[in-house]
Amino acid sequence: MTLNFLNSKETCSKGIIYFVIITFCITYLMDAFIFLNGGLKYNNIFVFLITMMFVPLIVSTLLTKFYLKRPLTSFGIKIGTSLKYYLVAYFYPFLALGLGFLLFALMGFGKLSPNLDLIFPSQYGIPIYIYLTTYILAPVFPNSIFAFGEEYGWRGYLQDLLLEKFSISKTLIIVGIIWGLWHAPLIAMGYNYNQYPLPGVFLFVLWTTFVGIFFGWLKIRSKSVMTAALGHGAVNAYIGFGIIFAQTNNQLLGVPFGLPGLIAFLILAIIFFLDLKRNYPKNF
Repeated sequence: MTLNFLNSKETCSKGIIYFVIITFCITYLMDAFIFLNGGLKYNNIFVFLITMMFVPLIVSTLLTKFYLKRPLTSFGIKIGTSLKYYLVAYFYPFLALGLGFLLFALMGFGKLSPNLDLIFPSQYGIPIYIYLTTYILAPVFPNSIFAFGEEYGWRGYLQDLLLEKFSISKTLIIVGIIWGLWHAPLIAMGYNYNQYPLPGVFLFVLWTTFVGIFFGWLKIRSKSVMTAALGHGAVNAYIGFGIIFAQTNNQLLGVPFGLPGLIAFLILAIIFFLDLKRNYPKNF
């Protein structure tokens, strides 16, 4: 896969380094502020989490405009692409969760028993069709809008620049690891793994690498970062069902972030890797 950059390789390399350093510094400072103000119990943490999602977009936009001096549309900002990629992006988390639930049951790590009150809390008196509509539309709005803040930076800017230097397979793994480490301070505070925060950092990097391969596949095959944003939005909207349905006392053995979940996402990552290898054999 060849991208037609106007910049020298040295400029692109520095563009990668500047992006990673600036993005991490800004986000880690925000994480430090959260930690010093009560950690995950900080009252305004939601505002910070949403803001963090736009840091990769802001940094990559500024570097694209003022350092690389390229059009802001250079990294795949286009909605018009094959509908099948949007459909795959939307339904991917269901496939991953279904496979994760199957592995969870076969491994005997707990029981599959949905707590419907967590999905449709009746105490609020809201009709069930309102909840269903919300869940159906959540990946499209607002989740994909928030996710675009990350995806333009990770799968747009960073991935495309790395593809100038490395193979597709190596690029997707690098982006996935960087993306996971970007979350590390929050994970260490107990986000997603409140029982095992430090092992959770390692496991979450694995998870982002596997999921990132899918997002990277979407970007490469559709040539649009918008499909990756929808996929990211769908994952954020539906992945919590894993915790609701797969009940276990050990987070390391649950879905989606425990062992069966990781294996499920790994299996899917291998499938998307094989598709890329078949379609881009010289660059894989």
